Amino acid sequence: MRLDPKYFNPFLAIVAVIAASFIAYATIRNSHNKQSDFKEQIVKQDSLQTVYWIQTEASDSISIADFDNHFVLLQFWSNWSDASVSAHQNLADLKGEYGRRLTVIAASVGLQKEEALSYIGKHKLPFYHVAGSRQFSSFTIPGVPAHFLYAPGGTLEYVSLGALDNNQIDSLKTIIDGSHE
Repeated sequence: MRLDPKYFNPFLAIVAVIAASFIAYATIRNSHNKQSDFKEQIVKQDSLQTVYWIQTEASDSISIADFDNHFVLLQFWSNWSDASVSAHQNLADLKGEYGRRLTVIAASVGLQKEEALSYIGKHKLPFYHVAGSRQFSSFTIPGVPAHFLYAPGGTLEYVSLGALDNNQIDSLKTIIDGSHE
């Protein structure tokens, strides 16, 4: 069976569209599977809370376990990620709403100390700012921003990868409001 030459280009176009669709589907599916696998893995091992984080603005270090009586929201972020930067205002508002009940630790990824200090000075966020590149790599976190909410006592209650939307903020509030100290 031969293909008439006048149908060859439309045939190639259809094959290209089908192939591109398959590649896009496989890529999205793989990304979703990686995120799901990561969430399951991090909940099972949950050693992020025992890691010591070097503070950007001070010479000492902190750990999530240091804030045993508070909720702790750990965020991995970078200034090149618009979703990370926009999440900071949401997290600052959340911190303002819950005050001492919530501690936010913002772990910068891929920033030199001077870049991080410049960003921190410009935005004046009520967070602990720490260096997070090493932990980001060693825990193979699939992207920024990534958010981890620990309840008092150190139990990992919530994991979010990507931008924080209103539903996710509401989920964080529900978790915090549902647990009274």
